[in-house]
Amino acid sequence: MIEDTLKRRLWKLELSDYITLIMALLYSTIFSYYTIMRHYSFRSNAWDLGILVQSIASGARGTLFVNNVERYYSPTGSYFGVHFTPILYAVTPFFYLLPKVETILVLQSIVLGLGAIPIYLMAKQGLNSRLSAVMLSIAYLMNPLLQGINWYDFHTQAFFPLFILSATCFLKKRRLPLFLLFLFLSLTTMEQASFLVALYSIYTCWEVRNEIKELIQSKKPKLPILAPLITIFLFLFWIHLSHIVKYSINPNPPPELKAGDLYKILEIKDPAEIPAKVITNPELALKAIRFDFSSKILYIMLNLAPSCFLVFLSPLALLPSLPWLLLSILSNHKPYYQLGFQYTAFTLPFISIATIDTIQGICSTINGRSIKNNINNNISVKISVVLLVSGLFLSIFASPLSFLHKPGDFRYFRDYGVSFPSDLDHKVMKILETIPSDAVVITTSTIFPHISTDVNAYVIPPIDTPSRRLFQGNLRYLKNIDYDYICYTYFWDKSEANILYDDFVKNKEIYGLFMMGPGIEVYKKGYKGSPIKVPIRLSYKELVTADSVIVDDPLSESGKIIMLKPSPKAGRYMWYGPYITLLPGNYTANFRIKIDNLPEGKVIKLEVWSNSLRERAEIASYEVNGREFSKPFVWHTFSLPFSITERTPDVEFRGIEAAGNLTICLDYVEIIPH
Repeated sequence: MIEDTLKRRLWKLELSDYITLIMALLYSTIFSYYTIMRHYSFRSNAWDLGILVQSIASGARGTLFVNNVERYYSPTGSYFGVHFTPILYAVTPFFYLLPKVETILVLQSIVLGLGAIPIYLMAKQGLNSRLSAVMLSIAYLMNPLLQGINWYDFHTQAFFPLFILSATCFLKKRRLPLFLLFLFLSLTTMEQASFLVALYSIYTCWEVRNEIKELIQSKKPKLPILAPLITIFLFLFWIHLSHIVKYSINPNPPPELKAGDLYKILEIKDPAEIPAKVITNPELALKAIRFDFSSKILYIMLNLAPSCFLVFLSPLALLPSLPWLLLSILSNHKPYYQLGFQYTAFTLPFISIATIDTIQGICSTINGRSIKNNINNNISVKISVVLLVSGLFLSIFASPLSFLHKPGDFRYFRDYGVSFPSDLDHKVMKILETIPSDAVVITTSTIFPHISTDVNAYVIPPIDTPSRRLFQGNLRYLKNIDYDYICYTYFWDKSEANILYDDFVKNKEIYGLFMMGPGIEVYKKGYKGSPIKVPIRLSYKELVTADSVIVDDPLSESGKIIMLKPSPKAGRYMWYGPYITLLPGNYTANFRIKIDNLPEGKVIKLEVWSNSLRERAEIASYEVNGREFSKPFVWHTFSLPFSITERTPDVEFRGIEAAGNLTICLDYVEIIPH
């Protein structure tokens, strides 16, 4: 019976319905893949992917979402002591079935992609045009605000757009129970959502204004008029409940948790003081707004540009997003006014609702109610086309997947750009797989997400974060834990890796070197054997280009190469880095190089170098001669053996003094410990 009913409903779907579903699925698939690749490339972080994955992993074991990352905020470790986010109860079953970080990333992409469905349903109902509805749903999926939320790790705020859009959709359809269900779910995403819902209640009053008029005239109440009242009640109830839960779990939160430092220019200790400060000291407020003014203007523009600024014609729908926009431009904290973070989840849904309402209002104003629907449809289609084309152009500049962005560039957005794991990334992941899943282990923030399914894993925060006082207190706490493994690399989080060695490993005979590679160290409690030695390849991703560029090369093993083009200038630097720490021992560095012709004389000088060595910074060197190449455009490997007599930081493998009359290409540098 259920199967027959489902088949009948599927047959009733129109082509536009299928297109919307397919586009949502396509979006979810694409962003699932690329966010996982981003994670595999070690671009995720303990803050916030590690926090939430470990919290969910502990929740799957029956605890109250405990993590070891922010115990300086909440001594119990419960995430609910920092943020009240019951939506995690809905996430936990998915993780229980497939306990992997990838599960969480895929789930987030699906949830964000599903937001296109209520957009489609609202547009189809309000504009009476399936074509407009499809285009608006696609424009929503292309919105840089949506994609920015998706790009940065995992956050519970990612559920908010779907829930508030669904609530609005059912409000417009006058289906009160479903409206209340999704309104309630929107509150479960983050305690701050309750303030947005409070302003949203004004919009609900506007939506049911006709029912309110009928009530006044006929005194016959209709069920939809309860929507604003219940919305206000839920807001008050949730504020009270979240306060009780958070303070029962974390009764003495540190002052840093209030994030007053994020509004330093306003000279406040608690964001709750902002309204009074803005009113009593407008000069200070203007000073705060002027701080990094160009970035803030760009942020506001990118919030409003997907609607072509039409949203101002629907101020009540836009109203709930305005407090966040105001808070963001008053802050000195860049993530608050930069795309690529979770915070645009507070503006995206309301801007999207306002866009649909504006188009509907324009159609009604221009045509009048007596004009036929096909003219209405024509206007809505034209506006939808403009928004879709606008979304295409915005995506070229502001999408995380845009070819314009290179990983590691934080100028306009948070580390946008597609990346795939390098040989080094794969090697580090394999090393981490040797650590038992329930081992007590401590590492650094870039590695932590890859072991965050282990509820016994710990992490060193970035130095002096969130404050020097809390950092020092947390460090003392971490030193008192008995670890099974200590692991770190010098490719990421070098300062924190030094702390782990100096304060947790050095002069402590309890830990033996279990596994090592150039720039990578894993120590195991009670280990007395010889360390497992792992060779490491450095590609374009780890090395730093100088006078060279990075280009695609399908014949290379890494897929991309570092290329130095011909130039009249001789003696150029081709590459250098990556400034890693090497342990005492014997090594061989293999440089895989090709050139475009066979010159006489020196081609390039290969060096192993460290600025930390006072007497002899050059550890080893070799001058490659043109006669050593048998053919042009063929890869040749040049080996450079060297020895390290003491623990040496800041070691780099350089290609310098390059000849100017030929093209030189580097595939990788492989360092083999012996």
